[in-house]
Amino acid sequence: MKGIRFLRLLFFRAIRWLSGRISSRNYQILVSIIIGIVAGLVAVVLKVLVHGVRDWLYGADPTSGRLAFVFLPALGIVLTLVYTRLILRRPIDSGLSNLIYAISKKRINIPVHETYSHVISSSLTVGFGGSVGLEAPIVRTGSAIGANLARLLGVGRRKQTLFLACGAAAGISAIFNSPVAGVIFAFEVLVTDIAIHSFIPLLISAATAAVVAKILYYEKIFFLPAGGWQIKALPFYLLLGVAAGLMSVYVSRATAWASELLNKRVQSFYWRIAVGSAALGLLIFLMPPLFGEGYDTVNKLLIGQESSLADHSLFYGLAGNPLFIFLFGVFILFGKAIATSVTIAAGGNGGKFAPTMFTGATLGFVFAYGINQLGWVTLNQANFIAVAMGGLMSGVFKSPLTGIFLIAEITGGYELFIPLMIVSALSYFVSLYFEPHSALIRDLARKGLWAPSHERDWHILSNLNVGALMETNFRVLTTEMTLGAFVEVIAKSKRNVFPVVDKEGILKGVILLDDVRELMFNKEAYEKTTVGDLMHQPPATVGISDTMEQVMDKFENSMAWNLPVLDKANRYLGFVSKSSIFNEYRRSLIDRSKD
Repeated sequence: MKGIRFLRLLFFRAIRWLSGRISSRNYQILVSIIIGIVAGLVAVVLKVLVHGVRDWLYGADPTSGRLAFVFLPALGIVLTLVYTRLILRRPIDSGLSNLIYAISKKRINIPVHETYSHVISSSLTVGFGGSVGLEAPIVRTGSAIGANLARLLGVGRRKQTLFLACGAAAGISAIFNSPVAGVIFAFEVLVTDIAIHSFIPLLISAATAAVVAKILYYEKIFFLPAGGWQIKALPFYLLLGVAAGLMSVYVSRATAWASELLNKRVQSFYWRIAVGSAALGLLIFLMPPLFGEGYDTVNKLLIGQESSLADHSLFYGLAGNPLFIFLFGVFILFGKAIATSVTIAAGGNGGKFAPTMFTGATLGFVFAYGINQLGWVTLNQANFIAVAMGGLMSGVFKSPLTGIFLIAEITGGYELFIPLMIVSALSYFVSLYFEPHSALIRDLARKGLWAPSHERDWHILSNLNVGALMETNFRVLTTEMTLGAFVEVIAKSKRNVFPVVDKEGILKGVILLDDVRELMFNKEAYEKTTVGDLMHQPPATVGISDTMEQVMDKFENSMAWNLPVLDKANRYLGFVSKSSIFNEYRRSLIDRSKD
């Protein structure tokens, strides 16, 4: 143990020593290679664990109905919870939402245990049949590797973000053998405001991870039969794009609905495990393709083995009936999102990438198979399956480039670039109309906790708080106060605006110094005129719970420089000014630009 610690210490000291003797660019490349190697090794371990367990449990006889499917996913969830709660003894977040939120808030302090805990917990969940994917766990693992290496090297925040992104890109690259898609994913989904000059370290890290994975455990995920696309199929690709967009909306909403239903209706932790596991087991027992990632089913559909949908099911005897295959495919299409959500809500660990790709493949199959059965035209089912996967990735995650390049790389279907672009673009815009946010940040956006990088001003303003910027050193007046008393207040005040309240503290109006400048020298009006006679309504008021976007809209519409802040009962609390907001905004910009 001491020897390992000594070697680790020696390694980090060597890396730090090099940092002062080579250029910054070369140093980043060196660290990105190290991250790629480690992330590639972790991805290999994860794939070996999951596929080994899955192949052992699933069995090779497609004619047998697997009653064990009712219990295996529950066992995987229970083992996952035993590991996280009794062995790890730390909370572990599944999915990427919290990671994206932490990155957007510049809180890149990922626990060390995430460099291995996601590998163990997700292999238990997915290996025993949980209807989720490995992509989110490997992205979180790669991100943790990059972030913790950056912390140990003592680099600045900007390089921490870069190395985190390198780990995420390497993870996607290694798990899919797709380095380009890994880089695009990091730019488009995870770290959307990273500088473009970071492209080279990201690409090197992703390429290194892909090489490591290919040497140690090469496995082509999907096998797309050779063949291009025909121009006569263009109208059907257009229809598929629309269908993929609508299906993306269903996936986003159904996943959120099922998760909320289980979490809200079943308050007891143990009952939630029991109910969720039972529901998942029943779904997989009725529709075995929902078991695990489902990539085997996708591959069989790509080579034309549509009867494989009924493998291991109670309905295997109907596998030769085209109408049954079509309807069974529809049920599987709509059931995957529910199974995924239930798996996570019950306590499993996994992501939504694989389920989304599986759903896309099923949509493409159902679409092309159904049209072919009508006899109007013969469509290449494999092409539609591959293209629909890209369409669902684009619509669900609002990441069309990731969807296009990922599917092109993992299927080798570069001849399908044009259909991929058409379907992905249509799916993106159709889904965007109904669901403006990615499934990864949907809940965060609805809570006002996230904003895209292209809305940089909004993103910075969303971090500002009215209460923190509110100023309270204003002299408060009452409506009964005389002008003479008011003049005495003015003499002691450094402000030129005065709030007026009643006995309950409710704001009744405001007075500006300009409103009484001439009256101040008319002593005859001192006792005859009251503050109530002089006050007027402010051009707008700010609620203490208003978002900064709402506050800035009020400033813009009212043309005011200071606005009063009220609580929910309209009681006066203080003022917020444009200058204080601009100063805090400027400070935030400076902080964001620092290393």
